[in-house]
Amino acid sequence: MPDGDDYSVFEPFEHVLHDGDRVVIRPIAPTDAPALQDLFLRLSARSIYQRYFHQQPSLSIEQARFFAEVDRVNRVALVALDPEDPMAIIAVVRFDRDSDDTAEYAAVVVDQWQGKGIGLAMTRRLVEIARAQGLRALYALVLPGNRLMLELFKYLGLPEEQHYEDGFERVDIVLTDGVKS
Repeated sequence: MPDGDDYSVFEPFEHVLHDGDRVVIRPIAPTDAPALQDLFLRLSARSIYQRYFHQQPSLSIEQARFFAEVDRVNRVALVALDPEDPMAIIAVVRFDRDSDDTAEYAAVVVDQWQGKGIGLAMTRRLVEIARAQGLRALYALVLPGNRLMLELFKYLGLPEEQHYEDGFERVDIVLTDGVKS
């Protein structure tokens, strides 16, 4: 769990977007599986491909349950809720810890909400959680044409390394402020 018993990083919070909309961001819950399926149905084919690297017609209930059931240590995920329908999820960010104190990062934002700062706000909170849990880096595999995701990493203002790997851009985000372990 987070160092120093600081569980405040898991508290829901409200974020004001660039356009003034207020969005609640909170940890994912197992009961969110059906809402994840609904989110998937609102994604464009482009967004599905950029997130999953292939097309698929739907998110199965098994996949949705897997994504919704996290332990908040090795697997952490946050969701953003639609201000007009607080039962609807409009974005998800997550990490899955590897054995070397790094974690794979992933995110998806419903198309109509992209570019408004939701992903950045959620990723900043996820970085706080990752640091509190002693992770030294997050990494993401990103399609080279996924401009919004590549820009998000730059806006974090954290040291990053980027290189091409097997058809993807691999972006490593350093969380340890230059401290070598």
